[in-house]
Amino acid sequence: MSTIREVAKRAGVAVCTVSRVLNNSAYVAPETKERIEKAMEELNYIPNELARGMFKQKAGIIAILVPNIKHPFFSSLANHIEQYLYEKGYKLMLCSTAGDVEREKAYMRFFESNMVDGVIMAVSNIEKEYYENFNKPIIMLDYFVNDNIPLVVSDHKTGGRLAAQEFINNHCKYVVHLCDEGMVNDVISYQGHLELERILHENNIKTRKVEIKWNTFDFLGFKNLAQTILEYYPEIDGVMCADIPAVAFLNAASSLNKKVPDDLAIVAYDGTYITNMQERKITTIMQQFEKFSKTVVDILIKKINKEPVENINIRIPVIFEKGDTT
Repeated sequence: MSTIREVAKRAGVAVCTVSRVLNNSAYVAPETKERIEKAMEELNYIPNELARGMFKQKAGIIAILVPNIKHPFFSSLANHIEQYLYEKGYKLMLCSTAGDVEREKAYMRFFESNMVDGVIMAVSNIEKEYYENFNKPIIMLDYFVNDNIPLVVSDHKTGGRLAAQEFINNHCKYVVHLCDEGMVNDVISYQGHLELERILHENNIKTRKVEIKWNTFDFLGFKNLAQTILEYYPEIDGVMCADIPAVAFLNAASSLNKKVPDDLAIVAYDGTYITNMQERKITTIMQQFEKFSKTVVDILIKKINKEPVENINIRIPVIFEKGDTT
């Protein structure tokens, strides 16, 4: 691999002149710049991005920390965020905690001590003080820390309301909803479950909340769980859950000879590619991944550049998409 000194020798200039061209840090005569660029091309010189980042005090890298890379919500989200970051001249570092608190802390320490410009937090399993004292620009995706740390989240309260209304419209009497184990009020997505329960109870509809460690199950595990729930509670006639378990309930209902939506109404929550892989279109509360991702990227880059941000607490509207499972 060629070095900056070899480029300088080939172009007949000093190493510092090549550095000025690479970092665009000072004026270099057009003909000199052209010789340097030609030398880099001839030598197939690849600049050291990390070294350039240290020189500029800017790495051009944003990290995102998610609970599980395989989960369709987080893979879809990371895909859109990477696209918008690339358009803005940044690269994405994707990291996963696998639901491990100590792993999350280790990544936080790594981000602080290495060249990343900012961090997108799609997990929130440690004490708020970790986020409050973090020394890089940070943005939370589903967890309220304080009024100084940006929060971008879907409007889950409206999502719960839309799902509840659909169950009312389907004359459901007993609705089960699956949520992450240990959810608390500072986790904004929990508001969707609270709103669902509130509205259904006001309409004399029985509900049952099933708390699960969402990254514990693969599809087969969710299908077994869905079958167990439907067998143990045969009176259940409505279910709200994330995309993968929604598909699992659709399959379990078929194996138990339950007709969807006559015997069981199913509402999926997220709207990833999973809901479009079935022969039957699942009724879905859609999170707007593109708008969500663009908002996250725009706010974080402003924070990195120390530009003012008018609103650091953003709720992205959700969209109700009718399918044939309700």
